[in-house]
Amino acid sequence: MKKYGVIVCAVALVCGGAFAQNSDIEALSGVQFDFGNPGARAMGMGGAFLGLADDASAAEANPAGLTILRTPEISLEVRHFLMQQDLPVTGTVPDIMDAPFKEWSRTAEIQFASIVLPLGNWAIAGYYHHPVNYTNQGAVLPEFDALGQVTRPLPNFFFSSGDPIGSVGPISEDECFRRQDEMGEICFEGTVFPFVTAVEIDLKTMGLSLAWESGPLSLGATARYQRLREAAFTTRADPVFFEPTSVLVQATFNEEFEPDWEDDLTFAAGFKWVLRDGLSFGGVYKQGPEFPAPVFLGVAGQVDFDEFADVMFNVPDSYGVGLSWRPTPVLTINLDAIEVKYSDLSSDLIATTAYTTANDFRAEDATELRIGGEYFFTTRIPVAIRAGYWKEPGHTLEYVGPNTCTDAAVPDNERINCVAQRITAGILFPEPVDQDHRSIGIGLAWPSFQIDAAYDTSDKFKVGSITAVYRF
Repeated sequence: MKKYGVIVCAVALVCGGAFAQNSDIEALSGVQFDFGNPGARAMGMGGAFLGLADDASAAEANPAGLTILRTPEISLEVRHFLMQQDLPVTGTVPDIMDAPFKEWSRTAEIQFASIVLPLGNWAIAGYYHHPVNYTNQGAVLPEFDALGQVTRPLPNFFFSSGDPIGSVGPISEDECFRRQDEMGEICFEGTVFPFVTAVEIDLKTMGLSLAWESGPLSLGATARYQRLREAAFTTRADPVFFEPTSVLVQATFNEEFEPDWEDDLTFAAGFKWVLRDGLSFGGVYKQGPEFPAPVFLGVAGQVDFDEFADVMFNVPDSYGVGLSWRPTPVLTINLDAIEVKYSDLSSDLIATTAYTTANDFRAEDATELRIGGEYFFTTRIPVAIRAGYWKEPGHTLEYVGPNTCTDAAVPDNERINCVAQRITAGILFPEPVDQDHRSIGIGLAWPSFQIDAAYDTSDKFKVGSITAVYRF
């Protein structure tokens, strides 16, 4: 009969996951947001718009493009989206099985609104942008049948005591016991703590843009007032009796310990250069905001919480360039390359586990390549069809630290728990997965009115958009 040590991921807080909050809280594990350009027209072309930027959505996408507008313009966009968050629910390393937790936006809400006023070779615009309004909840819990037998156990893993202790793992169960039988080591089984999560993230932007044109070159800048409200809760349970033990909270709280808004001022700047008729090149830089979002720790069933750490919620900086080419009067092709500084997510990170550090987590910068096109049918009411593609590199936080605990600072009697914590961190912070996005769109244009619709889909993110534009 096989004998082995049984342990759990006994951590000072627990092993968790993160998006942009610079701490490892499970509530945001696996969340991968898209900060693409507003407007159904741009979405229909895969979001490739920096080199074209020829409508009111340029106020956010690339303010330099506003100078192409010759009459005042108002735009309004509504979106409806589905975002999928994956959490590991069962299986044995390396065959961990995820379960999707999906959340549609509550309603088709206003995502973008703007007004643009041309003033000779100048243009000014004011706008509202609501890029993130995400609410979801999920759980990593065992499942039982009517007789109380476990039908879906928690994710688990095996490792060997090794020499020195804790130097081998994670390994298969068979390999673990082979080392025990043949080498005299001890085979340990670890399991992930069960937990229940809930998260709400709301990010809004109010912007004022100014653009100036001189011959083929246009320059633009935007001052942005951005507000964030975040509340991410994780309740952890005992892995044996499954009773709640502790609560970890990261939120923009006010003095009454209620979720509240934090704000920040940022800027964006762009250029657009018309190389020749039908060919233009553009670029933009956007500064990401930072918001105080401290982490609090409490005991399940109690009202009081203690502040664990001062943490900043960072939205990444980004910059990119785009090329727009119109080979015929009815066909336009756009290509964008956008660099997103996802490394901002792991800068100044606070690790909440006893045996992990900020250096054990990584979020890598990523380059998004977007391509799309627009074709106009010259009917009585001009009709445009659009299509696009873009690759979204995986940018969730990843655990890249060691799975062993040979550190001199770790006491011998803590090495087993240390190994379990680090392996668990690898389960909850897996290697990010790239997403392939495909989009389609359609538009109808009258002299003073235009309406566009688009749909963008990938494995974990689906969004539909309708934009109306009025010129006067």
